[in-house]
Amino acid sequence: MEIYTGLIMEYLIERATNINPKDDLEKLLKSKKNLRVKLGVDPTAPDVTLGWYAILRMLKKFQDYGHTAVLILGEFTAQVGDPSGKSETRKVMGENEIDDNAKGVLPIIKNILNDNNLEIVSNKDWLSKLTIQDMMELASKTTLAQMMERDDFSKRFSDNSPISLLEFFYPLYQGYDSVAVKADIEIGGNDQLWNLMLGREIQKSYDLSPQIAITFPLLVGTDGSKKMSKSDPSDLSRINMTDNSDMIANKIRKAKTDQYGLPSEPKGLEGRAEAQNLVSIYAALADQSVESVLSELGGKQFSDFKTNKSNTPISARSSASTSSDIGDVQQSSPNNALFSDATLTILSNKNNPIVNVLFRDLYPVAMSALEYNQAATDV
Repeated sequence: MEIYTGLIMEYLIERATNINPKDDLEKLLKSKKNLRVKLGVDPTAPDVTLGWYAILRMLKKFQDYGHTAVLILGEFTAQVGDPSGKSETRKVMGENEIDDNAKGVLPIIKNILNDNNLEIVSNKDWLSKLTIQDMMELASKTTLAQMMERDDFSKRFSDNSPISLLEFFYPLYQGYDSVAVKADIEIGGNDQLWNLMLGREIQKSYDLSPQIAITFPLLVGTDGSKKMSKSDPSDLSRINMTDNSDMIANKIRKAKTDQYGLPSEPKGLEGRAEAQNLVSIYAALADQSVESVLSELGGKQFSDFKTNKSNTPISARSSASTSSDIGDVQQSSPNNALFSDATLTILSNKNNPIVNVLFRDLYPVAMSALEYNQAATDV
């Protein structure tokens, strides 16, 4: 597969919040090397949120430009719990719960990413085999002082909130993942930057070239305050990829905003956290930058922005079918079975705004399968 450089650099610069070190990324891309781009996801819930989807689509973009996506399913690290951005110790999850969650998220992830340059691996394959001596060596790669530089740990320490020793191992495990898969690049949300940079240092200590750390904005939940999270007890706080279109529309309608209209440029969102959040959610759905969204929709009221079914990806119903729910589409092909004709018809309708935004990559597949089914029926 041909490797492209300038286009992906432009795409990343427009959307990334951190590229560290940026000069090294430019050199890597110009080398025309097939890069190994790592993303780790912990199956702490049986669904994929829009926040995950936004990062997964970034991973797919690397695939589109000829690179290899390395998706690490954190079946081991999920037992520890990522402390990034957390104000309290996360509960330890059992293996059975993690296994059930993994079975829920994998089919959704596979629908988002390309098949031909994809590796999906579980970090329990190597982390569960570490000996006490291995753990001692890994623990020597950083210091307690460095760990306490993290905003989340330092705040919890100053607030006298408990910090489990186990939590200190999470970023070390994540860094060792980069050693195990020989990552050239690791991507994640803004809250992952410290972990990604530690991964660089751990790779160096194992005589590997250090990965490039790239982070992207976190999607805040529809409550306008906390990160959109799978583990949040309130389902209304997040948009799940298996939510049907009525559920999504209802969550968007309930999302907090203010009484002012949409500005035409990002500067107009300053001091308007809730408005900025809703625009960011829209941008993630549409795979657009915030700038392009505001350029297109500036001047509209949020009431129009939330309810316009024909011009936004937040469509409660498609004109093509009353069964065009996102949840119906995602769940229509268990175990990679063939799509039904009804679902194929939905997926092949380019005028359906949900299909256009969330399932555009399935359009050619749906068209081919629909033609195949019709040909079989004619025979």
